[in-house]
Formats: sequence, structure tokens, C-alpha cells
Amino acid sequence: MIRLTQAQVGLLLLGLSGCGGGPTTLPETTPPPHQGNVIAIPGRKEKVEVVQKPAASKNTSMTGEVSFYFLNEDGKTAIAPPSSGTLELGKKKVELRSEGEALVTPSGPALFAGTGGVDGVLKVELDGKPATIPLGVR
Repeated sequence: MIRLTQAQVGLLLLGLSGCGGGPTTLPETTPPPHQGNVIAIPGRKEKVEVVQKPAASKNTSMTGEVSFYFLNEDGKTAIAPPSSGTLELGKKKVELRSEGEALVTPSGPALFAGTGGVDGVLKVELDGKPATIPLGVR
């Protein structure tokens, strides 16, 4: 088996790239529609965009602290969200509700204040099949 170091691989790729004679431009990227974090749904082409409202403290009562928007495989085009779902945070299960184009957390104390992101597992049903989406958005 052939083993290459990172430096050898880098030199190999550099050698294969050749000289283009001009600056290289990367394709323009468009931010997600709701300015959240986009996560691939395991085993599917669709994606979910996670949008979190910041909470001052765990004692802060919030409505829709986290919203989950479902997107087509391009990560930009909205698709209809599931009618319901759950967010599992360890042993705690939070029932999500449909609101407009998203599933959102219910009113109540902040779930993620001071944690720096959304963690847990999102469980929904898409096209009649269960989907489990590990989070860990920072």
C-alpha cells in the first residue's frame, strides 16, 4: 500500500493543477435563507436549517427559541416542514409545533441559554419515513 504524507499530496495536487495564468475565482456562495446553520439529513438529499434566537438566561421565557426550516437538496429552497417533531435533549423530549414554514420549540424557559449552540437530536417524519438528525450546532 502506498502512503503519502500531507506535503507529498499537496505537491502532487499543485503539480496537477498547472498554471491557469490568472486569478482563481471561487463560486459565489449564498447564505441560507434564514441566516441559520444548514445540516444534511442523514440518508436523504434534503437539509434542515437551524435558527436560534439568543437567550439572556435560562430564566428567560421564549417563544420559538429554535426554528427548524426544511430545505431542498440545494440548501436554499424551502420545502414544506413536517407537521410535528421532537427535539431530544438527553432524557428530555421537547414537542415541536408547526409555525409557518418551520417547526419551532414551544413557549417556555430557554433551552440553550449560555450553551453557545443547539445540541440534541431532531426526530421528524419525512415522506412517511422517520428521520433522525443529530444536531450540535455551534
